[in-house]
Amino acid sequence: FQGITSEVVDRVYKEYMGDAKSPAQVRDGLLDAMGDVVFVISAVEVARYHRDAGNPVYFYEFQHRPSSVEGVLPAFVKADHAAEVAFVFGKPFLAGGATKEENKLSRTVMRYWTNFAKNGNPNGEGLVHWPQYDLEERYLGIDLEQKAAEKLKEHKMEFWAQLMKQTQTERKHTDL
Repeated sequence: FQGITSEVVDRVYKEYMGDAKSPAQVRDGLLDAMGDVVFVISAVEVARYHRDAGNPVYFYEFQHRPSSVEGVLPAFVKADHAAEVAFVFGKPFLAGGATKEENKLSRTVMRYWTNFAKNGNPNGEGLVHWPQYDLEERYLGIDLEQKAAEKLKEHKMEFWAQLMKQTQTERKHTDL
């Protein structure tokens, strides 16, 4: 944690926890901050690198909390990392207990992944259009209903970019 100053910690706390009034709000802010640092920033950066290299990119955010985690994970855990994998491989059909909507979601996700494997493009007849990740940074939100969106967590991405730039600049000045 070299280079992490109390000012950096204060800025992160203010950005994510801000005016938290309860321990649950602090917890949720901390989970968001950790998720952004560990997953979102690197995923967006990799998508940008591939896009800028001229490769077609199809970016998504899986947003559905599977009913199978009820009673297993705390209610504050939403769509967890890699939760979509179960839907890609049809777990709702294999394990049973899924809702009709989750069975439909699994079929939809399987069709997107199959189309991408066959054609290099996830889109197909009867599916909500999955936009290519371009300079507008369009992506697909995958939930019981799919929805195209753009610039995933744009404000948070800008926050972290500015914080990292400032930290690097400060580090250069102290190294002199």
